[in-house]
Amino acid sequence: MKNEILEEEETTETKAEDVEVTEEAEAEESDADKIAALEAEVNKWKTDYYKVFADMENLKKRLERDHANQMKFMMQNIMEELLPVIDNFERSLQAETTSEEAGNFKKGTQMIHDQMLAILEKNGLEVIPAEGEPFDPNVHQAVMTEHDDTKEEGIVLQELQRGYKLKGRVIRATLVKVNQ
Repeated sequence: MKNEILEEEETTETKAEDVEVTEEAEAEESDADKIAALEAEVNKWKTDYYKVFADMENLKKRLERDHANQMKFMMQNIMEELLPVIDNFERSLQAETTSEEAGNFKKGTQMIHDQMLAILEKNGLEVIPAEGEPFDPNVHQAVMTEHDDTKEEGIVLQELQRGYKLKGRVIRATLVKVNQ
């Protein structure tokens, strides 16, 4: 009977130890699972953070680029509206004058024209060269052709209306007559 009691005690102790080992193993497994789940969640949040950060950086760059372009070409509408005024100045300067009074008036008009062009050029407006240049469809618009044996084919013979660029962008193509 003593043996039986000792065996029972040993069995009970062994069972208790097995239960503790099993509980510890389960606790370690559940802790490992929790750690793995938390690491996966941390990685997901990191990935989401980096995506949002990259999107924000791209948005910031795009907005800066758009703002720079807007500032660069802010004057385009005003300059486009002033081009017909410049054309009218140039037409008036081409008129023949016979009297001294008309000549003085023409000189004053020339000064105003030059001053206006200087201000516009200071703000990025540039005249597109045309006469005697090779025809470039990017900056010239051919409205007439003519044959002249003394000039090469594809050369602009006459500028009919002056063209302009604003900081490298064509805002009005030059109307030209081209040699064919």
